[in-house]
Amino acid sequence: MEPESPWNDDPHLHPNSTSTSPLEYLSTVTDYFSIPLCVAAIVADLFLTVVILKYKRLKKRTNLYLVNFNISHILYIISTPLLYYMVSETFYEGQMDIHWYCVWIRVENFAMGLAFSFIAGYGMDSFLEKAKPSWFSRYKERYLYVFSFFYFGHFLVYLIAASICLKRGFNNNFNFHFLSGYFFLALISILYVTYEEQKLEKNLRLSTPHKAYSLTVSVIILLMWMPLIIFYNMVIIFANFENVERVLWYTLFLPEYLAYCCPMVIIYELWKSSKQFRNAFRKVLRMAVLDSDFDELNVHSDDQ
Repeated sequence: MEPESPWNDDPHLHPNSTSTSPLEYLSTVTDYFSIPLCVAAIVADLFLTVVILKYKRLKKRTNLYLVNFNISHILYIISTPLLYYMVSETFYEGQMDIHWYCVWIRVENFAMGLAFSFIAGYGMDSFLEKAKPSWFSRYKERYLYVFSFFYFGHFLVYLIAASICLKRGFNNNFNFHFLSGYFFLALISILYVTYEEQKLEKNLRLSTPHKAYSLTVSVIILLMWMPLIIFYNMVIIFANFENVERVLWYTLFLPEYLAYCCPMVIIYELWKSSKQFRNAFRKVLRMAVLDSDFDELNVHSDDQ
């Protein structure tokens, strides 16, 4: 007998074969619409990564947080349940081993944890660059260890969670409970750093709009992820209320769409707030750029 699992409640995995409800029609439409949205998001991730790595002025420590966020976001998109359903239906006639679904979810949580780490780190790095604490010089030399710590830490959580699969209760949801706490810790931290940034600018009487956008981007993106974290937790909380849980599963596309759109929002914010990024985007898109601005993109940044 198949072990009882909370994933058995997922109506996407176990559709009602006798009738089709309006919610199921909605699910089908939103699943199809998700495909071009996911493709657009991946293209945006790749576009931003190429722009950062192409120009010396942008290829600096702070922006490398964005590069790693883009990698994590691509991994998140390709590990979402939507792709699992597509692969299962296309190649396995919907009969792929349910245990692979569990593994898929763990990979998705791994990617989300990395995304939260790097987008929060993006804003924090720009703040540290301005505040320059006593240990900042060591951080500048060893920031790659921070990246390694993020990857190793979340992979360790993945290994722990992967050993607990298809069980009801806290054990099965350990990975997401950890992820929820980690997300809100990242959000609170970046909001606190934003407050400290405002105090620092006020005390020093400085105006640095070329740096302020980093924290703005971090806050906006984390807030865009928040509805997804809340929805997933509501699914767990209302697991014993079949009708409520079913509605939550079928309307999950709304917060998922927000999470998919993160790279497009980042590009918009950078275009709007950063002259260097705007010129780089224009150049890659073959739009007119002044020669002096283009030359500036190929000069190493002194503040790395």
